[in-house]
Amino acid sequence: MSVVIGAAGAASCSRSGPGTAASEHPKAVAPEPEPSKARTAPRAADLPKHAVADDERPSLGAADTMTAGYTGKEFLARLAKNWKLKLDEPVEQEMPDGKKRTYVHGRGESGLTVSAGYADHKDMSSLVCGTSTNQSDGLGFLAACTGVDAVGIDHGKASSWLEQAKKETDSLYEKKVAETGIKKEYVVSGVFVSGPVVMVLHRAYEKYSLRILGGAVV
Repeated sequence: MSVVIGAAGAASCSRSGPGTAASEHPKAVAPEPEPSKARTAPRAADLPKHAVADDERPSLGAADTMTAGYTGKEFLARLAKNWKLKLDEPVEQEMPDGKKRTYVHGRGESGLTVSAGYADHKDMSSLVCGTSTNQSDGLGFLAACTGVDAVGIDHGKASSWLEQAKKETDSLYEKKVAETGIKKEYVVSGVFVSGPVVMVLHRAYEKYSLRILGGAVV
């Protein structure tokens, strides 16, 4: 899922549309319909397939429940045990739209991080895993996060996608640094869609952030 990637708004690689010429003769204008409060499902065809710079990344919309009844509790417990993470107690955080969501944050001694979000305070809607770029087992940790076991996710394809996404993201990052001379660049991988989730890899300087967001894609 930002995804922003990771956050709010309807998904698309948006571009400004052409303007409409003004008519010489004014005419009655129908009232604008009220915007829907429901989440608009992004179109898979509109999502980038390869790494893009920060200013080209799509907004994936607010993450929604991955699958009804999926709490992710057992998955998080396994992840914490296998990667020596300390999970904090659930906390409630207010979003920019004023709504509140429940999060469970965790951190390992090696700097690995995890954050699970719950849009309805019960069923998992997002999973964000972080590691430094120089962490020897960082890619393994992110691959373990792609194993989030909500029904409908193709874990084999997700793991293969992650490897390719990392290569493309690193390549674009190095290209941008060479162009600008600024090491603190921000690049985003192409978007992987699998069943009830989308996955996106972010690289900001020496940090990777893998974002797995629930929500329909058409």
